Formats: sequence, C-alpha cells, structure tokens
Amino acid sequence: MGRPTRLVFVCLAVFLFVFPLTLEKPGVPATLKADEPAYYLLSLSLVRDGDLRFEMKDNDRVFEEFPAAPAQNLLLMSPDRWKTVYFAKPYLYSLFAAPLVALFGANGLVAFNMLLLLAMIFLGTVWLRQWNPEPLALLFSASFFLLSAGFSYVFWMQTELFNMASVMACLFFGLYEPGAEGAPERRRWWLWALLSGAALALAVYNKPMLAALGFPVLYRWARARRFREIGAWLAGAALTLGLAAGVSIAFTGKPSAYLGMERAGLRICRPGEMPIQPETSTAEPVHAAAQKAGEARSWFWIFRIPEVNAESFFENLGYFLWGRHTGLFVYFPFAVLSVLLFLLHGRRSGVGWVNLGSLAVVALFFLLWIPFNWHGGGGFVGNRYFVNAYPAFLFLVTRISPAWLPAVGFGWAGLYLSTLFFQPLGLTVKFPTLQSHVRNAPFRIFPVELSLQGIPGYHRIGRSGARIVARRDQVLPMGESLWIEGGTRAEVYLETFEPVERMSFVVLNRVPGNVVEVSLGDARERLAFGKVPPEGDARRVNLAPGGWDRVSWTRGQRYYVYKLVVRAARGVNRTWTVEMPPPPCTYFAWTAKTQEDFFTGAELTYLGPSEGLDKDLYALDWVFARVPRQVKAGETFLAGVKLVNRSRETWPVDAAARINLSYHWLDAAGKPVVWEGERTPLPRAVPPGETVNARQTVKAPPTPGTYTLVLDPVFEQIAWFADKNGGKVYRAQVEVVEPSPPGPLSQPPAQPPGEGELP
Repeated sequence: MGRPTRLVFVCLAVFLFVFPLTLEKPGVPATLKADEPAYYLLSLSLVRDGDLRFEMKDNDRVFEEFPAAPAQNLLLMSPDRWKTVYFAKPYLYSLFAAPLVALFGANGLVAFNMLLLLAMIFLGTVWLRQWNPEPLALLFSASFFLLSAGFSYVFWMQTELFNMASVMACLFFGLYEPGAEGAPERRRWWLWALLSGAALALAVYNKPMLAALGFPVLYRWARARRFREIGAWLAGAALTLGLAAGVSIAFTGKPSAYLGMERAGLRICRPGEMPIQPETSTAEPVHAAAQKAGEARSWFWIFRIPEVNAESFFENLGYFLWGRHTGLFVYFPFAVLSVLLFLLHGRRSGVGWVNLGSLAVVALFFLLWIPFNWHGGGGFVGNRYFVNAYPAFLFLVTRISPAWLPAVGFGWAGLYLSTLFFQPLGLTVKFPTLQSHVRNAPFRIFPVELSLQGIPGYHRIGRSGARIVARRDQVLPMGESLWIEGGTRAEVYLETFEPVERMSFVVLNRVPGNVVEVSLGDARERLAFGKVPPEGDARRVNLAPGGWDRVSWTRGQRYYVYKLVVRAARGVNRTWTVEMPPPPCTYFAWTAKTQEDFFTGAELTYLGPSEGLDKDLYALDWVFARVPRQVKAGETFLAGVKLVNRSRETWPVDAAARINLSYHWLDAAGKPVVWEGERTPLPRAVPPGETVNARQTVKAPPTPGTYTLVLDPVFEQIAWFADKNGGKVYRAQVEVVEPSPPGPLSQPPAQPPGEGELP
C-alpha cells in the first residue's frame, strides 16, 4: 500500500479495534445469546484451566461479567451419561481468541472479531489494487465488509467472523496472482498453498459445507496443471483438520464436538448450581432432553438424504434473495455489486464462475438440508449461516468500473443497513429483538419469511382455523381478540389450509372519534366512530380479498397467506397483566406479575370464512336441564343440561365464532336483569343429530328475588339461538335468597348423566 492509503487504513483500524474495548457489555440484550455461552466459557476454560471440561468453576465464571443475566443456551455434551461434561462447540475460535480473552474478558472476543474484520479489509484491498487505484480498492473493500450484515457479527461472541476470515484467507492465498505487485515470489508457492488449504480447514472444522469454497482455488491450479500446488493445498487442509481433531481427542476423547456424544442446550441459573447432573432416577428428564436434542445439534443431519419439496424450495430461495429478515439483496448489497461487476468485467473467467458456483452450492446446501432453519435459527441478523461464505463474493471483482458504482451500494446500505451500522449492539426499542431494524419503513417492500421457524419478535397463534402471524410491538393477543396498536400501520398475516373467498372480522372500538381502516387484498373497509358506549362499539366487517397474497410451505404443509393491514387513527392506553411463566431459573419466591400499558387503537377478532357464519345451525331440542330452585345472591352454581343438535350443521367449538352455552336472567316483569351470561364451552364439536351433555356455569343475580333463568346457547359474535328460527331456550323459575359466607359451588339436584349416557 502507498503511504496515504496505509495511513487511512491504520486510522480506521485503531478506531475499530478500540471500540469493542470500551463497551460495558457486548450486545443487546445484555446477556449471552445464541451460542455465545459455550464459546465464551470455553475460552475462559482454555485460559484458566487448560481444558475443555465444564465444571462448577466454569459455571460460576458466568457471573463474573454477567451477574444479572445468566446463560440461556449453554451447549454441553457428555460421553458417559453426564458424569463428565464438556463444552459442545468446536474449540478453535475460542483457542485463537484466548489471548485477548485473558486480557479483556468477554470484550476480548469482540476485539478479536474486529481484528479479523480488519484483516479481511486489508486482504481485500490488496486483492483489488491489482486492477484499481489504491484509494478505490480500500473504499470498496471496507464498504464490502462494513456495510453488510457481517459487521453485526463482530459483536457476537461466536464463530461467524472466524469462519469468514478463514474463507477470505483461503481464497486470497490461493487466487492472488504471482507476479503482480506485492504478490508472493514463485519459489514460495508451497507456503501459500499450505496456508490456503489450512485456512479453509479452520472454517470447515466448524461448518463442513464451507469446503465447497475451495473449488475455485483447486480449479485454477488444475486448469494450469499445477498439481504440486494442489497437493500442498490438500496437505495443508488435511494436516490442519487432523491436528484440530487430534487436539479434540486429547481433550474430550472425540474428534469433534459434533460427533459421538449426547448434547443438550442448558441454562446456568446461579453460582454453585450445575445446570445438569449425572443421570439418576431423579435426573432422567434432563437426560431425556439431552438425548432428544443430541441428533439435532450434531452433524448427523448432514449425512441424511434431504426430503425436497419443490414448492418449499423455491419459496425459500425467494426469501434467500430478498426476504425481509434474510435477503441477500437486503443485507449484502456489495455482494450484489460484486456479481454485477463480475458480469461486466470478469465473465470470461472460469475461476470466477467456479467461485460463483461454489457460493451457490453452499446456499443450496442450507436451503435443501434445513429448509425450516437455513437462516441460522432464533439468533440471527440477516442470514447467519450464509454470512460465513460472504467473503467469496469479493473475489468475483476485478475492475471497479464505473467508479461511481460503490455509491449505489452506499445508498442501498443507507436504506437497509444504516441501523445495523450505527447501532450494531442492537436497538433499545419497545419489545426489542435482534430483528428490530426491520420495523423501519423501507423493509415493507420485502416479504416476511413465513416458512421459517425462530424469527423473534412475532406472534404465531391459531385462531378460527387459521394461523396468525403478527409483530409483537403492533399486536397483542388477548383471548380471542387481537389488540391493534393505535396510530400505526399493523400487518397481520392469516394462513389458512384452503383458499377463502370472504373473511369476517369483528372490529371493537373504545376510542371516541376513532377511524379504523381494514384492508385485505383488494377489499378495504373504513370505519368511522363517533361517541362510544362504555362497552365499546363493535362492528362486523366482511372482506373479499380477491385471492391470496401468496402460498407458503412449512414442513411440507401448504398455507394460503392473506395480508391484513389495520390502521387505527387513535388509541388509548389499556392495562394488561404480564404473568411470567415459571422460569427455568427462579430467583425470587414470588410470582412475577407486572402491569403494562398497550396503546390500543382497535380490537380485532377473526371469525373465519364468512360463508361458515351464515349457516343455519340453530335448531335444537332440550332433553333436560336440571337447575336448582333456590340459590344465593351472587352465587355461582352448575346446571346439568342435555341437548340435541337438530340442525344440518356441526356446532363448532374451536373458533372465535363458536357455540357456547349461556343464559339470561329476567325479573318478575320479564325485563332483562343480566343479558350476557357466563359462557360455558361445549365439551366437543356436535355433529347433526347428536346429543351432548354438559355442566353449565351460571352466576345468580346480586339482588334477592324471584327470577326466570333462560338457558340460551349463543353462536359467538353472530347471534343468540333464541333470535333464530328453531332456536329453543329452556326457562326455569329460580328464587334468589340472601347470600351467606362464601362456600363451595352449589350442585344441581341430581348429576346429569355422563357423555353418551341416557337420562
């Protein structure tokens, strides 16, 4: 490099290397995420203990730097049913980073990642200056690595940067032309070939499918009949893999952390408490979980023949290219520019085409072998698996012409990667996830990857025969309804097994003067509200989308996807109780309950296909109803009922529009005292002509007196049976007396017969 270029690079390097050392704790949330616990503790174990075993002292080290945020996914393995426990991740990354970890702890891993990034920028500059001015070469190389999802992984304490640097070194030492300025002398061919093979072997030890990226180097030498280089390259790769496997055998008895052991992802809860114990009669559930997870977290899946579904493959291929969370066009703009420059200036290069084919092989491997998880699982930014291969795109580039082309990459990165660049540790927003950046408006033009599992920040819930996918910051499921955030554009995806011509929804508004717009495909409905009663203003909306938005495949199952967009102009804060489920790590004796506000603009209930709501299913006969003649005021009691479905339709029980048992209370003058009675679900769906028994819950009026209890089933959100032809009710006179101290539930005079028995 010339002196000015070298000065620019050194200044950039100093700044970027110092940056990780200033961090309080790397990453948001401030905890160990994804595979970080294993790599972090593994590095500490190598530094302080010189081994790969997981022991109590390793357990307690988590709390030295992360006292309030325990490890959530510590991957461990055992060869002897958990009597001896080892870290279940390859050790090479932690070994190379160990010196910096000894100096700076967890931040040392991030600093090591930054050094690897800087080394790749340097090698990229040297590669590109063969055909371009040095300043342009440095600009393109730095932009290539900094303006990509790869930059985010600098701040992850795991192997992505290590694998990227290994791939970069392999291709640089194998493809950099002898005789060019600064290139190696011909007599050093064997050293460069050894380094190229050894570098790729480091990445292959972590991810075997990356071996395909060595094809361009081997092809180049094979075409030139330089078989000595091929031999040296293979020797370097074999020696490195053999040494890595040998060290692993010496430490653990196995050549790799992915072979031959039981594996489990466990949680560290507190100092002095191991997350797993040797198998005993009381520890069997832990062992069973490890046994179940072992194959999924090993290399055995690599050697199986994948079950290929063509529809699922092409859907995922589209997501791979332009998905909202994973797309190559979105998260790697300079990879796209590299392909374009190759087509402009290097399309006659056989090595370039082999390189492009090798990248395709790596991508196809993930898409075919793990079609539900090719993006990198629950912890990812962009495509976490494919980022390992990303440096290979740089070696498609020769001439950077026209010189203004990098500006296109900068503009694209400004739209989609600026948040990741300026806030690489994560966004501090409401409902934060690693994917919070996709909430920015430019991402709306790209589709959500509905076929993938483990995209944080989304609800996936079943409602009325459909699967609903919606962002957690915009939509809050509450019972059958979805609370939609006010003042925003909320996207809700409905996935159905069969096409639906018309869909029905109930929109409940509690905000005076609100305007709610609901759109579904070609259909749109605008609801303007004025004054609102205390119970809210509910309106039913029927929308004919004019066809589905797309077809999605999940594990071989086809779904028809409809995109619903809801806009509520106004909203009101509504309080809801957050009850934390029993956590794996219990720190406090009390149950965690908090009150939170959700700015609710509308409450949306999906009823299902409209045609199913117009069916005449109201005809019934009452076989009997056993109701107490006297109850206490405000008391909840049970009524034994038996009724027959005399309609031609099955009574549904698993949708928002379902059949429930309910009742009304009328006073002596026949006026309603309580109209909306308690709901009692039917025990099962009831086909035409069948009989059903149930114990119906009824709550007595709060004031003593003589009342008429009207048992009246309800087709929820649609109609009471009494309002339809054939819908019969059961009436009983009940005396409500002064209440007494609370006691057990009153029982009907006689127990109704069991399901299927005669009265």
